[in-house]
Amino acid sequence: METLAEHCKNPWNGKCTASDVQLYIYYKNKQVPICQRCWNQIADKDLEW
Repeated sequence: METLAEHCKNPWNGKCTASDVQLYIYYKNKQVPICQRCWNQIADKDLEW
């Protein structure tokens, strides 16, 4: 059985497919994996989720 690696599902960058998931955020009542690069971009912005 093959295990697929989880990838980034940044809701503000739907094109990211990085598999180096660093953390999870809750967005619209769902747990969403975020990679390091996307997290750095999110942390620098004034976003609410």
